[in-house]
Amino acid sequence: MNVVLVGPSLSQRGGIVSVLYGLNSFLISSGVSVRVIPTTAEGGGWRSFAAFILGWISISNTCLFRKSDVVHLHMSFRGSCLRKSLLGLTCWIFRMPYIIHLHSGAFHTFYDNELGYIGRKFVVFVFRRASRVIALSSTWQAWLEQSMRLDNVSVVFNGVPSYTSNCVEQKKPTVLFLGRLGANKGTSELISAMREVARQIPDALLELGGDGDIEFYRKQAVDLPNVRFLGWLDDAGRRSALARATVYCLPSWNEGLPMSILEAMSAALPIVSTPVGGIPEAVIDGVTGFLVNPGDIHGLSSALSYLLIDRQTAKSMGHNGQARHRELFSIDVMGHSCLEVYASCVNH
Repeated sequence: MNVVLVGPSLSQRGGIVSVLYGLNSFLISSGVSVRVIPTTAEGGGWRSFAAFILGWISISNTCLFRKSDVVHLHMSFRGSCLRKSLLGLTCWIFRMPYIIHLHSGAFHTFYDNELGYIGRKFVVFVFRRASRVIALSSTWQAWLEQSMRLDNVSVVFNGVPSYTSNCVEQKKPTVLFLGRLGANKGTSELISAMREVARQIPDALLELGGDGDIEFYRKQAVDLPNVRFLGWLDDAGRRSALARATVYCLPSWNEGLPMSILEAMSAALPIVSTPVGGIPEAVIDGVTGFLVNPGDIHGLSSALSYLLIDRQTAKSMGHNGQARHRELFSIDVMGHSCLEVYASCVNH
């Protein structure tokens, strides 16, 4: 089988890149012929525009000369949605089977409030003509089927490698956050919750790993000496941070299915997060962690304090999450699910 993966450059950062990297490696190891076509480039601007034009030419060439069995388009929202929709339209014109893999946790807001009437008509046209549309969870599948009236949606959970650590237990109670610091990720709420946690557990530490407006949040946490800003972390840095942590926290307002939560589950950490997007299908409230409503600072601090104090419960929830990762959210599970989707498109 020949597959083309279309998305950001593998040299860039972010969750979609992690999915692409893991899926590309799995497919190659499974004997699939894979080509990755980037549509954006590091630095943005003219570099990304040039990357898209080159990507469109490559896709057109692939379609014209039938160099692939299926084109797998990895899509976020806004510019990513419009770029991949144009590529999907190109595939449809040349009768090349294509798959839309929707990753964005804010796609519904973009679709309802930003696209406009003509934009929605165009996007729906492209989505409906895809061989399959991949959603990250059954929650997103239901939204696509109800809001866009799609009947070609499959669910494929994100997959991450194992981040299991053999490090000894840390003495300092530590909360870890990984991702782009910003309002959508609930960074302000997490810092506010840590003020309440610190009153009960004075030595509790918060580590924030990721890019974004670091200086803004550094000023917001100026009165909290136990908050550390780690910046963007490579794979080794993430593994080290996960090994130091007692609990992982991501109090987002919108999500698809966060890779960082799956990484933390694989590292046997209990999760404190919010019931948005596909998170409730990964984090089972009371079993692998706790889910609190977005913006509920007191609920957030209570859940964090409980797990930082009751290490036995934290360990038990962490091990439950690790088992769930192996069952549903590994690279192999994601890869095999994609192979099944490819086969259904090719044999359709």
